Amino acid sequence: MTVSHQHSWRLDDMTTERAGQALRDATVALLPVGATEQHGPNLATGVDWRIAERLASRIAEAVAPIAVVVPPLPFGLSGHHLDFPGTLHVSASTFMAVYKDVITSLRRHGVDRVVFVNGHRGNENVLGVLVGELTYDLGVEAASSFWMTQAADVIAHHRISERWGHGCEIETSLAMALDESLVAETLEPGDHIEDYGAYEDNYRPHALTTARGFASRTRNGVFGDARAATPEIGAEIARTVVDRTAAFVRDLAAREPRTAPADDPTYLPRAEE
Repeated sequence: MTVSHQHSWRLDDMTTERAGQALRDATVALLPVGATEQHGPNLATGVDWRIAERLASRIAEAVAPIAVVVPPLPFGLSGHHLDFPGTLHVSASTFMAVYKDVITSLRRHGVDRVVFVNGHRGNENVLGVLVGELTYDLGVEAASSFWMTQAADVIAHHRISERWGHGCEIETSLAMALDESLVAETLEPGDHIEDYGAYEDNYRPHALTTARGFASRTRNGVFGDARAATPEIGAEIARTVVDRTAAFVRDLAAREPRTAPADDPTYLPRAEE
């Protein structure tokens, strides 16, 4: 039986021999991160990590062979969605510990530059902390990319909802473009709860940052109106994210290699060093 996936850049699709060659060629590892959580009646619970996975694969293809893709962790920080069935949540400490261990493994194979390809806004704060710790404590060149930020200008042109960002016209459009199996046959608008307090809405001017569950702000788990979604909008967002993140990855790969501490037992120098 022949092992397939010859054109995949995911390490888990490779034999160990092919992985060895890919890691020798690569300078950067892409780590798709997301969540398994409710997206109301519009999208599958795994949409965040599967969007991240597909974007990471397209980015790796665009920059080949300088990047490999690590298998995605299908869990993220989703405590604010736990009032809805199907949501799974891991703590910030667990999330960070898993990725530090994975990146330590990558360093043993000579790759110490990583980019998180994030599909879940709830991961943004912990990724900021993790990128800082990887950089300053472990000497890993790390960065994090979130598709909503990378394509903010394109999204602003297409979104129609004041409150959006979860199971909405934008996220649903991207899911349509990347994997239509994630999208429900019948789409519904968000059933928003307006009485949530002016100082506790993180999207409003002068708001304070608070922890509020989605069930206190939307009855059906959706912000926005997925009925306005189209695969064409999603394709434009995806192209923008891939092009911009790929440009960053090329720049990261071209940087001078860091100098590792002599007493660092996890660092395995690359052949050209």
